[in-house]
Amino acid sequence: SFLSKKSWHTSNISNQEKVWIAEQKAAAEDLKLKELTQQIKLEREQEELQKITGQKSSSTGDRGVDWMYEGHKKGEGDEERKQVEEDAQNEAYLMGKEFVPEGQTKHA
Repeated sequence: SFLSKKSWHTSNISNQEKVWIAEQKAAAEDLKLKELTQQIKLEREQEELQKITGQKSSSTGDRGVDWMYEGHKKGEGDEERKQVEEDAQNEAYLMGKEFVPEGQTKHA
């Protein structure tokens, strides 16, 4: 019974906790790896379909910077840009800058 009090014994609570944490980390790593392999698989399928349909002209496999602009369409960022500008105006007002509504001029 004194063995369970040793730091190296398997039934020691702290050792069981270390094992459990290691198992959780391993499970999370496996899940992350599965997600990444699934994402790579989908990207390869999309590239293959683009090659088949003729949308992708380069057969060398060099993607260049096209991947940065995938999914971005004209006018898609308008709402985001307006939100960023509004946030900047609100922040300036909170920092003490005088608020002048749009279409009005500052009175002296």
